[in-house]
Amino acid sequence: MTYLSFFNSEVLAIFRRKQDAVNALVFFLLVITLFPLGVSPSKEFLQPAAGGIIWCAVALAILMSVEGMFKEDYNDGSLEQLVVSGLYLPVLILLKLVVQWCAVMMPLLILMPILSQMLFINWEILWVLILTLIIGSPALFLIGTIGAALTVSLRRGAVLMLLIILPFYLPVIIFSTGAIGAAQVGQPYNGQLAILAAISLMTLTLSPIMAAVSIKASVN
Repeated sequence: MTYLSFFNSEVLAIFRRKQDAVNALVFFLLVITLFPLGVSPSKEFLQPAAGGIIWCAVALAILMSVEGMFKEDYNDGSLEQLVVSGLYLPVLILLKLVVQWCAVMMPLLILMPILSQMLFINWEILWVLILTLIIGSPALFLIGTIGAALTVSLRRGAVLMLLIILPFYLPVIIFSTGAIGAAQVGQPYNGQLAILAAISLMTLTLSPIMAAVSIKASVN
């Protein structure tokens, strides 16, 4: 097995096991659609709250998609084969994560211009929102991967993963919504974007290694 063949197999697998990505997308759409109906459909409420609504929905959708990222591989023995394959496990985890990110985030980014109009987001603010999603969402996937690896051997580990991982999502949500809020009132938002990029780079360095250690402990 090579890294390229593993990447190709993951792309094929995401199409065969697309239920997690579809569920995450449907959940996100339901939250964005039902929130205005359940709280208030007025522009005065939705416009300033839009960034927080979208980012909370994105965070929960990502949690749904990454929770079972290693489960099927663990159950059918594929995960153990990856550990003993001779390839560097953190790189394999990173490749798997790239495929997962594309499967979940690309449809969300494509739909974002339409969904943003439901929350009265201006076109100028939309690009800031998309920037925060592109820069910040990798950190959520990377952090979630650690939780998925820690709970891979547990039969009902979803709640435990939620408790472990959700607090680490808060800085990404806070700085993302802060950048959107600053753009809405005409203030600079480059600082928040820089912090988001720093968080993503830090998690990119640490997450694959920590997830690999957790997976090795689970399969041994």
